[in-house]
Amino acid sequence: MPTCAAVTAADPARVRAALGRSKAGGYLYPGAAGGTALLFDPPKPRFGRISRLRLLRPALDLAFELKSPVWVVEDDGQCAGATACFADGDFRDLVWAADWTPPADPAARAASRADWDAYCARIAKKAGLSEPAALAEVRNDPAPDGGRASGEEVLRRLCAVVGAPDTAVGQSLFCQAGPRGRDFVRFEARRR
Repeated sequence: MPTCAAVTAADPARVRAALGRSKAGGYLYPGAAGGTALLFDPPKPRFGRISRLRLLRPALDLAFELKSPVWVVEDDGQCAGATACFADGDFRDLVWAADWTPPADPAARAASRADWDAYCARIAKKAGLSEPAALAEVRNDPAPDGGRASGEEVLRRLCAVVGAPDTAVGQSLFCQAGPRGRDFVRFEARRR
């Protein structure tokens, strides 16, 4: 199932308060033991497309209000991704292609893994994750039997690492009018 959602480890009460200033509406899932999942209403296309920054803007605004990272999680079946949106307006992308295969050469494989680990460590440090190495372990390398984790499985593992509920994985308001599940609560955009 396609995914386009946002998750954060921030307490649902803080998120609700911050959403009172949001310029985008959507649906909020308060989570069971903390953390929050959100489905923001899709922005209207301009000139036939939606720019990356316009897609991320509600999450960036929420991260600014919360002073805490918000992760935009996406999966289209071919590629899964997570974008860490930070309070300072910065963002960093993690991408897992469905058909990615590590280099066959052991030295190239080790160098590729070292680059990935270093990149994830920088993101984890900026996001304030307690176990930075856990972020680097969110991977979809092929197993010896040829199988691999699906995009949804990768995003669920990411949610566990960042301390957010995985309820919004497999949901996208680009593909459906509202969320599946009754626990989501509608919030409206702030009037301009």
